[in-house]
Amino acid sequence: MRIGIILTGDYSWAGGVYYSLNIIKLLQKLSLGKNIQIVVLVNKQTEKELLNEIRLKNVDIVSLDEKSFFYKVWCKFIGSITGTNFRFVSDINALKLDVLYPVIHYENSHENLKCRVFYWLFDFQHKFLPELFTKEELENRDLNFKQVTDHAKDIVVSSHNSKDHLMQFYPDCKAKVQVYNFASLTENLQKKLPLNMPQNYLVVCNQFWPHKNHLTVLKAIDLLVKKGKDVHLVFTGKYKGVKNEKYVKELQVFIQINKLQKHITFTGFIAREEQLALMENAKAVIQPSQFEGWSTVIEDAKALNKFIVASDLPIHREQLKEDVLFFKPDDALQLSEFISLLFSQKMQVTKMDYSANIRKSEADLAKIMGLT
Repeated sequence: MRIGIILTGDYSWAGGVYYSLNIIKLLQKLSLGKNIQIVVLVNKQTEKELLNEIRLKNVDIVSLDEKSFFYKVWCKFIGSITGTNFRFVSDINALKLDVLYPVIHYENSHENLKCRVFYWLFDFQHKFLPELFTKEELENRDLNFKQVTDHAKDIVVSSHNSKDHLMQFYPDCKAKVQVYNFASLTENLQKKLPLNMPQNYLVVCNQFWPHKNHLTVLKAIDLLVKKGKDVHLVFTGKYKGVKNEKYVKELQVFIQINKLQKHITFTGFIAREEQLALMENAKAVIQPSQFEGWSTVIEDAKALNKFIVASDLPIHREQLKEDVLFFKPDDALQLSEFISLLFSQKMQVTKMDYSANIRKSEADLAKIMGLT
């Protein structure tokens, strides 16, 4: 059996990259001793360190960009005549795959793919927070989700919460919809703490997008600092040269006006190993997001046996059953009280066997892919 996994693109959508990376590693474990070959589809944007992580037995890496000039011209010519993405279909069919995943966009040309195609609808944020999207972005996402739900035979979502949303907004969907709770794979990573970190800190590991709700966390820190509390917060994630520069500027202005500089550290984008080390050494992990499909940050924290403070969302309650405090996403005062508690006492954390989550994730993936 040949399973194609898409790992194209860079860290601008880190959640999507790590999603595919973890699936590749799980499938690789499943493939040992079996007639299973994993074919990883990459492009020029795929990060080199990710490629190094997947140079494993039973894993072939195929670049979709490494094609001859004449082949590209031919495919473009045929595509212009047929009005289809001829090259993508041609590339995939040439690999003689049995399964392709995760596909996030639908095109009519996909009907010509000679393999089982699993579409991944990552979340329905645009339905609940439309103000965070441009008119064009909303129209494109709505159109794509409608096409996927109208035409796909197999759809995967990351939570039961997302499945409920799918059926709410697309009740006529005839596809087989399956829930796959992905797990984080943190073993064998040489975790190294970045330099110049404070001794006691909390950490927020989200990209700088407005729905990640960094401002509420800053407001909570400000309330505590004004009371004379010695607290420190570390933000990871690229904040220079990002799409949402206006949002980042708003955060920086808030820090400057309220003189919070010595209480806040921005690491910028760091390697996954460093981020995990930061989480492991933090007093707790804060996940303040206003919307999620299934949080990679929370899975990382669970894998590291960390206490978590999370925004009170149905998805977070589905994902977290213990070692957590939930706060209303816009309630900086409530969050400040929780942060004060974290700095004043050591929170007891249940020693969970996260390997059980990984085994379940592996078994669920095998079932979805038809490997059992």
